[in-house]
Amino acid sequence: IFDETLIDYKGNILEGSAFDVNVLLQYKDKTLSPADIKYPLFKAKKDDKEYTIVPMAGSGLWGPVWGFVSFESDYVTIYGVSFSHRKETPGLGAEINTSIFEEPFKGKKTINKDGVFVSIKVKKGGAEEGNLHQVDAITGGTITSDGVSDMLYKTLDVYNSYFDFLREENQTIDTLITDTIM
Repeated sequence: IFDETLIDYKGNILEGSAFDVNVLLQYKDKTLSPADIKYPLFKAKKDDKEYTIVPMAGSGLWGPVWGFVSFESDYVTIYGVSFSHRKETPGLGAEINTSIFEEPFKGKKTINKDGVFVSIKVKKGGAEEGNLHQVDAITGGTITSDGVSDMLYKTLDVYNSYFDFLREENQTIDTLITDTIM
């Protein structure tokens, strides 16, 4: 990790260190208002490419689920994900931290062809062929899959506000859509 940033729920940069934020503890603290929540993000390099990593937390069937999503430099394309849990059902919802569940996220897009944020949907019954915004849900793990889908949407929606700013700095959204989504 070579850089870190802290933002608020509107995508504004905050003072402080992203390393000091425990996303899971914030998620569990129901006394926090949206304005009190801090969203950390990190920049890392691998093979001379930069990636942005965002942590997140949400609810599964039996307790919290959490994870990380790394984005390519366009802030739209997912480079990879990693999810975890403490109490999900073995063989069902607990499968969120397996490569079978995590690998299909690679290359998915959080913005549609019209430039609108749509996140990634964990879809029961299977992702539609060629859909860049869906992955297969876990068979028998519907509530956990729905929790991951909800966690992705709510968290990435916040980060997307900041990513909009970064994309505007780098290029117009029209060029981004043409180059990365079509």
